[in-house]
Amino acid sequence: MYLLDHPISLFAVAVAVLLLAHEAGFRLRALAKHREEQDWEKQVHETRNQIAVLLSLLLGFTMSMALARFDERKHLVIDEANAIGTVYLRATMQVEPVRSKAPVLLREYVDSRLAIFGNASEEDARSNAAKRAMQIQNELWSDAATAAQQAPTPVTALYVSALNDMIDLDGKRVAGRLNRVPLDIWMLLAALSVMTSVIIGYGQRHRAALATFVPVLMVAIAVSLIADLDSPVNGLIQVSQQSMQTLSDQLHMQIAAPGKAGS
Repeated sequence: MYLLDHPISLFAVAVAVLLLAHEAGFRLRALAKHREEQDWEKQVHETRNQIAVLLSLLLGFTMSMALARFDERKHLVIDEANAIGTVYLRATMQVEPVRSKAPVLLREYVDSRLAIFGNASEEDARSNAAKRAMQIQNELWSDAATAAQQAPTPVTALYVSALNDMIDLDGKRVAGRLNRVPLDIWMLLAALSVMTSVIIGYGQRHRAALATFVPVLMVAIAVSLIADLDSPVNGLIQVSQQSMQTLSDQLHMQIAAPGKAGS
């Protein structure tokens, strides 16, 4: 799975493997007994076209899967920022100690979430941030449960509901990160890519740089792009955390004017 999490390395390996497959196909042609016959040539070209069409369809299907997962992770960032903002606003209407304690914990919670899902975070930092975020969730929920028992009002119920939604979004974001393109599809994609490269080389009468490198580069770029979209941590294309960063900036500014936080 290392290559799937590092699209640039995947591109280099894909180019090398596909070029070797093309060369193998070209050399296999020399062993064919009927390579000068037109019917044999026609069959090779038809086979090449059929495999290439199947590869194109699979690339398109896999791309749509990766894009759907990328869009889901992007929307979850916005949803979580809105949910935390709502909890923050409703916390300011609660009784003590929730009113004074929850905003401080929520500011730290947002920073922890940024550390968990931030592109520049190290694995150890993510792990520590995840533990701290869980502790904050438990502390917020414990305080909310106590407040609900002491003052079972509609305002408290709204706060508990918003807090529950915020905690649920934690699980959704984790699930979104783990929701990747299945490995079986990657294996099928790799097999079809190699077969297509072999048959293209097999159908060439003479070496041609353009006919060799263009198909290889097209497939390698497409595969790497899919892996880039599907990778939630590494790669060039990453889900923006701007919504969470903006919320963090707003919450840290809410010392004297908490009403500015957006929900």
